Amino acid sequence: MKKVLVATGTSVNKMNSVAETIKKMCADKNVEVDVVAKNIYEVKLDEINPDVIVLLGPNKLETDIPIIDGIAFMTTIGVDQVIDDIINHL
Repeated sequence: MKKVLVATGTSVNKMNSVAETIKKMCADKNVEVDVVAKNIYEVKLDEINPDVIVLLGPNKLETDIPIIDGIAFMTTIGVDQVIDDIINHL
């Protein structure tokens, strides 16, 4: 199963909300995905091995894994496009 990492260094509630939104919106498009939410400063990418990362806030990760700016989930503007971008990377 493909995996999405949602990461932030601030609000755990927002991070968990975004993770649930991604899971639901992908399911609505018939895309099965495992969504993991972690603190950006504590995450171990090699243990999670995500296919794509959604960041809520500044990028503090150095990786070749595709990174998507998750600010759309905070503003609710452009969420559908971000979901499409996530699915395209999966």
